[in-house]
Amino acid sequence: MIARQQWWSQPTWGMPGGRKILMPWPFFGVSEGGGEMNSLERKSADGLAQIRTDEQLAEALQTLSRRRGLTLDAFERATRDNDQRRDRQVLKRSTVSDAFRGKSRITKPLLFSVLDVCDVQDGDTRRAWLAAWERVMRQDPRDRLRVDEAMPRDLGIHSAMTAPGSLDDLPAYVQRDFDFDLRTALSAKGPDRGAFVVMVGTSATGKTRSLYEAVLDLFSDWALEQPSEAADLLELKNLPPRRTVFWLDELQQYLGGRPPLTSECVRTLLRHGNVVVGTLWPDEYAACTSASEDVRRLVKIAHPISVPDSLTVAELDEANRIAERDSRIRVALNTRDAGLTQALAGAPALVMCWEQPATPYTKAIIAAAADGHRLGVHAPLSPELLTDAMFGYLKPAHRVRPAKVWLAEALPHATRPLHGEVAALSPADDGVAGTLAGYTLADYLAQHLRRERRTVCVPHEAWQAFITRLHRASDLRRLADAAKARLRYRYAEPALERLVDEFGDGGAAIELADLLIRQDRFERALDVLRRRLAADPRDWEVGRQLSRAQELWQRVEQIRPAADAGDDAARDRLAEILVDGGISDDLRIREGNGDLIAAERLVERLADRGCVLELRTRADQGQMIAAEVLADLYLAWGETDLLTVRAEAGDRPAQLRLSKLRRDASRAEVAAAELAELRAAVDDGKPEAALQLCTLLFELRDEDGLADELNAGTNGAADRLLALYTATGRHPPGWAARLRSFGLDAEEPAFPGPESTLR
Repeated sequence: MIARQQWWSQPTWGMPGGRKILMPWPFFGVSEGGGEMNSLERKSADGLAQIRTDEQLAEALQTLSRRRGLTLDAFERATRDNDQRRDRQVLKRSTVSDAFRGKSRITKPLLFSVLDVCDVQDGDTRRAWLAAWERVMRQDPRDRLRVDEAMPRDLGIHSAMTAPGSLDDLPAYVQRDFDFDLRTALSAKGPDRGAFVVMVGTSATGKTRSLYEAVLDLFSDWALEQPSEAADLLELKNLPPRRTVFWLDELQQYLGGRPPLTSECVRTLLRHGNVVVGTLWPDEYAACTSASEDVRRLVKIAHPISVPDSLTVAELDEANRIAERDSRIRVALNTRDAGLTQALAGAPALVMCWEQPATPYTKAIIAAAADGHRLGVHAPLSPELLTDAMFGYLKPAHRVRPAKVWLAEALPHATRPLHGEVAALSPADDGVAGTLAGYTLADYLAQHLRRERRTVCVPHEAWQAFITRLHRASDLRRLADAAKARLRYRYAEPALERLVDEFGDGGAAIELADLLIRQDRFERALDVLRRRLAADPRDWEVGRQLSRAQELWQRVEQIRPAADAGDDAARDRLAEILVDGGISDDLRIREGNGDLIAAERLVERLADRGCVLELRTRADQGQMIAAEVLADLYLAWGETDLLTVRAEAGDRPAQLRLSKLRRDASRAEVAAAELAELRAAVDDGKPEAALQLCTLLFELRDEDGLADELNAGTNGAADRLLALYTATGRHPPGWAARLRSFGLDAEEPAFPGPESTLR
């Protein structure tokens, strides 16, 4: 047994004066020539998992070198060319001696160099050494991790595809055209002024890798902080460190947290000479520009670096040169239907995993995860949630098998590494070692399926699973918004209820009350507001909403008897109060008192709702603003005949619009091209494009197109579709009013079919 052990000199806790005694420690070794490990070497790999201190890591490396029969001179001779590589170093006699005796700390380049000289080529064994080194770096909380000690994969860099001859974690870096601007943004203000840089690009375009390379070049010896949430940063505001890089990959998670990251916090970190860096998808960046005031301020102080989806000609030339010595770059360049960075991240195999799934359960679990991402869910999806959601994606024949079998059939294929460790679904912990919080969808696949499934209805079972099993307020908030944008009020309601009851969200209480009032459920609305106000009497917004709801209820009850008795005017007024919370009714009252501004605002609201009949009546009565709005609507629709009739009757706005109207035989073709451009802009996350797209579809009276955008959750689609239903009058009476109040079921079409019924 002694022949299979190395005797180690280690401190024994509790011994007087820290006296050392000899203790047996597992012998560390690796397989010869990168082959499979024998039983002794498997025990040695197990020993690597026990390393926790610098001394243990140094002793393990010394034992490895002795087993290889290497001298200090041998290390120096073998690494003379390493001064040309940033991730390796020359192992001088003194350097190796100090590292093996624990006099100097073992850096990652030193570790890589030692493993290279010791001919450690087996991938699993190298990863075991790297894991041991990382544990040592993180073991002492007082010992802050340096930038050059960070593991790239921990910073959010995609695992790369594997290829023959590739041993390192990362392929060679291809210089990008924006690298100079990036480094200038990071260093232009000097080491004591700080910098805030955000990389903006779609998934798998290389934004995180480029950021890592720049930060490593400029701040390799700085401390690195990778906070798990914004609260960790906010705690540093009063006593910020210096010479620290704050790494905020997926910046939107910090902006949407509770509490969220503030511009004041970032400014404080910058004033102390720190560097703050992050990454964002284009749609997330666009959303920030139209978010809360503080988020907009935060975005303004950031220096954005745009990362294109594909490489430029110069970048491709550089990649081809590198491909001569890096097999992964060579394979990626030869991959069809994907760019270099996407191919490196395993994009083609990810798409194939979706398009050609091993089992129907694999398809279902990926679809559930993709739809969750579409609805704004960022948290890992638990096995229980995925099982519940999968029901809605499976055919009846596949649902017959026990639910516990579904995951057993789906997960092995969905989590199987495709290129390196790239998988469709990846397990995620909940912050505690050895725990499983759930599974996350690969970024590139999430973005691919967001485009492919953008107009696909999310099944009822998936909505229910997300609503009942998510535990983050930010996810529930986005889920409620997604449901409202799609007119799926039956799912928005329970999501808002959880936000109110479990997270004390006053804004959600107001939204929920508005939704309940729209459905004539005043008692429930008042109960929600009263309970929220009792929990927080200082919430003045909730208090004002409670007073407003009580006033509206009294107004409705005064009108209801006449409406129930068949009075059409009373019935219409009652419906209007419920639809918009009494806003239009207030304007009508003010208009009756001679308020011209209220009259104009009321006409604008009528136009927004598509109330063409009332607009025509007002125009016929000589109301100029109504005549102008009606003529604009006819002009947008290309209704020459209707404009002509009004113009011949002396309607001046109609006469002016008619003179501008020119029939264009190619109008449909021009509109089709414009629609394609706007849809692409919407997919890129440009908020103004969403409203332009929905307005154009309304002008084209394209119900199907608006219904598609409704299912995609496009901002403004619901309002424009409901206005079009009201304006055209082609559907059953009350259909638009029913949608405004109760919305749609999960997979219900946005227009009535032969079997549709009204609630």
